[in-house]
Amino acid sequence: MQRFRVLMNAALLLYGALAVLVTGIVQAQTEEVPEKPHIALLLPLKSNTFGRLAETVRRGIEAGMAADAANAEKLPVLVYATGDDNKQVIEAYDRALRAGAQFVIGPLTKNAVQALAQSFAVSVPTLALSAPDSDVLLPDGMYALGVQLEAEARQVARIAAAQGKRRAVMVAADNPLSRRISQAFADEWAKAGRLVVDQHQFTLDQARLKRMRDGIVSDKVDAIFFAIDGAKARQVRPYLGRTLPAYGTSQVNSAESTVLGRLDLSGLVFVDMPWLIAADHAAVVSYPQPEGGFANFEQARFYALGIDAWRLSQLLLGASYNEIGMLDGVSGYVSPGPARVFKREGVPAQMTQTGIRLLEEHEYR
Repeated sequence: MQRFRVLMNAALLLYGALAVLVTGIVQAQTEEVPEKPHIALLLPLKSNTFGRLAETVRRGIEAGMAADAANAEKLPVLVYATGDDNKQVIEAYDRALRAGAQFVIGPLTKNAVQALAQSFAVSVPTLALSAPDSDVLLPDGMYALGVQLEAEARQVARIAAAQGKRRAVMVAADNPLSRRISQAFADEWAKAGRLVVDQHQFTLDQARLKRMRDGIVSDKVDAIFFAIDGAKARQVRPYLGRTLPAYGTSQVNSAESTVLGRLDLSGLVFVDMPWLIAADHAAVVSYPQPEGGFANFEQARFYALGIDAWRLSQLLLGASYNEIGMLDGVSGYVSPGPARVFKREGVPAQMTQTGIRLLEEHEYR
């Protein structure tokens, strides 16, 4: 039995060594590690709320590394796992610097990004994986790439304006994210000289839906923007009329909406990542789908975020922020934006009764 344990331990050690060689990612232990130049990956892997998404991002970064032909010459990657506590995140960041980190990817959550940005701890190039609020400025050397639905809402507003729409109503849920999305659409819509006639709160009450529909008709509305997810949109759209041009963010593209809601959402224009809707996109075909797939569309998007975060980290190690240009990424078209926050534009598409149709450029320019 003792000999069996020795053999098993040896096999496990060998497996661990091979895993490191394959992925290039090593889990940093809680104790201090000898100083060695590396890329630090700072993720909330211990978080009950964000742990699964953090693990998906880590797998995306592994995929980015595996597809990098010159990976053997790159800096090794050490993972610093944290929980939800911002103080713990900053302590892990400081520990990574003491261990020789030359570049940091992370944190992942908006709160952690803002805490790090305001901590005066940033001293090496750092690519955060969420954008801070507009009133929080990133310090020198800190950049941000995120899955921002507000940016998608602004892009959708430009598409609707380019398609000649002028008078819109919005449907939003009673939560902070939906309100931010609808506000972003309204702001961009106003910039184009368009009018938001009204905003309605999501409801399933038939009397209220009838009043909403009657108002849309009387106000001569020519567009409706859904600042809600696909499940909610497919519940209310039949009451408002399927002929009215409709728009939404990637929220409307979910497993439920693509299977159950094709008829209800048919014709709706939205934007999403190439990773989810453009399988033959040049960047998408270069990276493997993970074994076992994804539990939901959200995980798929964060996997794509991990791939592009790795690609941007390599660009930032070799060039300044404004020299990077546009990255044709799996998460979208990524380019340097104001205040060191990367702009990410999704692929314009339209729901149909048989699936998803990518829009031709002349349909949204």
